[in-house]
Amino acid sequence: MEKAKLRDALMQELWRMNRLDLMVNLHEFLEGELAALNYLRGCDGAVTPSQISENLRVSRARAANILRALREKQFVEMNISLDDRRKMDVCLTEAGKKFYDEKYADMIRYFDLYIDVLGEKDILELTRLLKKTSDNEVLLRPGKEPEEE
Repeated sequence: MEKAKLRDALMQELWRMNRLDLMVNLHEFLEGELAALNYLRGCDGAVTPSQISENLRVSRARAANILRALREKQFVEMNISLDDRRKMDVCLTEAGKKFYDEKYADMIRYFDLYIDVLGEKDILELTRLLKKTSDNEVLLRPGKEPEEE
């Protein structure tokens, strides 16, 4: 099949998949408030706003806006660092943990349904292909040509 048809078919299916509830829920965990909560949930102790900015790959201003919203919802606490009074420490509150854990459980249910629909064989193949994509990210940059297998 010619490359343009392969590309168009791939793009169409990725666009369709992007609209699935599964992907909408996953997307929440990749950007914004839930992404920050996800990062904080995986940390042992306090982190700085700069660490959140770097981990989420967002500007410091965007990270500050996310943290302000999370603080207003009482999902995080921010305190002056005891080690360096010029810095702030960000900690997840119990309310933040509870909210995150509930949203995460919802996402897990979507993925379990997805596995049930596709089955083990297809999920393993999809996972293999996604891993191959991630492992070869550098080759997917413009100007690089992947080698034939």
